[in-house]
Amino acid sequence: MTRPLAEEKVAKPLAGKKIAVVVESQYVPGEIRIYQERFADYGAEVVLVSRLWGQPSQRFYSTVEPEVADELEWLEVTTDFADIDLDDYAAVVVAANYTSVRLRWSEREDLDADNAPEVARSVPAAEFLRRAMEDKRIVKGLACHALWLLTPSPDLLAGRRVICNKVVLPDVINAGATYTPCPPGTPSEQQVVVDRDLVTNNSWHASRALVDAVRDQILNPVPVPRYEPVPAVSVTPGQRRILVLLSEWGYWGEELVGPLGEFDRAGYRVDFCTPTGKRPNAIPVSMDENFFDPPLQRTITTAEMAARVKEIDDPATEQGKRLEDPIDLAHWFPERPYFADPAFVRKLEAYNRRLVEAKRGINPFDALLIVGGSGPLVDLANNQRVHDLILGFLEVDKPIGAECYGVTCLAFARDMNLRQSIIRGKHVTGHCLEYDYKDGTAFVESRGNFLDFNMGPPPYPLEYILRDATGPHGGYHGNFGHPTSVIVDYPFITGRSTPDSILTGRKMIEVLDGDPPLRRWGW
Repeated sequence: MTRPLAEEKVAKPLAGKKIAVVVESQYVPGEIRIYQERFADYGAEVVLVSRLWGQPSQRFYSTVEPEVADELEWLEVTTDFADIDLDDYAAVVVAANYTSVRLRWSEREDLDADNAPEVARSVPAAEFLRRAMEDKRIVKGLACHALWLLTPSPDLLAGRRVICNKVVLPDVINAGATYTPCPPGTPSEQQVVVDRDLVTNNSWHASRALVDAVRDQILNPVPVPRYEPVPAVSVTPGQRRILVLLSEWGYWGEELVGPLGEFDRAGYRVDFCTPTGKRPNAIPVSMDENFFDPPLQRTITTAEMAARVKEIDDPATEQGKRLEDPIDLAHWFPERPYFADPAFVRKLEAYNRRLVEAKRGINPFDALLIVGGSGPLVDLANNQRVHDLILGFLEVDKPIGAECYGVTCLAFARDMNLRQSIIRGKHVTGHCLEYDYKDGTAFVESRGNFLDFNMGPPPYPLEYILRDATGPHGGYHGNFGHPTSVIVDYPFITGRSTPDSILTGRKMIEVLDGDPPLRRWGW
């Protein structure tokens, strides 16, 4: 009687998958048997691979733990690194012991102190593993000493959480990896560390645990970071595309739907982004037409605007669905390492490489808008990734709009070498002192929930921040007593507060598509 298909899939979860196991002489026989038998038990096909030196096959020996004294164990390998199409493989496992040491050997005779790292990176095994590391779909299992094949390439290891044999540990730390020992008391056969598509252990004795961790990552892969946002729908040729950045701690409703309505009328496509990919939420009072604004001594949200905010804040509506699955800024842009990190130089190099890659994701967008509200004080104003996003738009001369407390992000965005605000010498507006609350600044922690303390007034007066940031040759314009305040000083378009949101959107459109394009307005 044949087993039902559903039962077969449960029993053989890796059926149809191929696993490449990298070997060389002086492997550990018991470890290789575990890979062959345990992966086979899960339904996967194990392929032994190595460097064959132009031959159709190679025999690799081992004197490690021979079953019979003075008797060698042998492995016959018929697959070379150069013959592997990684698209056919779900995982690459590098065996423990002397495998990585022997595979780092190079026949080049010009080896010296100057080119040693380059030579180590150019051996076939290292090049093969680089290809595997750069493909996030492939799970990498590196046992014991195997990280030695990666240590000459800090860009592959910097910031990755790993465990390894203590002999390799200094090189791993120098390469910028984060050594992550297992909790005290963890049995040696269970000491495995998983960092997304990279699985490591510190001894071949944890081979079974490594196989199981590799299996789990194959079956439940971590989503690939969205360094370059891919359009969810086709984009009309010539259609403008706007990136709207929102806080996860509460945006003021009108400051989103006001400019969004203008973008929609202009036929622009709008993508949304939040610091960690969570759905943004409107501050409840911003959709209350009866909310009485203390500084202005009047209500500030019309019934029509309140209804529009409620609609987009509701995930069940067509408008509300637009805010589902925003771009995750933390997955798009890298985090800069601490300056005191022992491996700072290596991690900074890796950060800068990833930053260049991340900024390519800006290419599809024509402009950036940072929405205001009290939330930006929490997760946007001093967010290094937000600053890097802004600097990326600035570098390619694309318009940057900001409203209310979102303008704070512009004041704090600055090149780390110059340490000078990007709005120095520029003219901007933003929430003026006369409009600051004395009490009741609201933050939304999750849908419908507030923090359990009264924030009181804003933690800093935005007007003072902007006056200092713009410097003696720029200027802050509060326009207190005037119904609206929007300033255009290209590439910046800034709006003071809630009543200025629609006008901010209109001025961004005029900057992009005016005839001629708007470059200065409001001062």
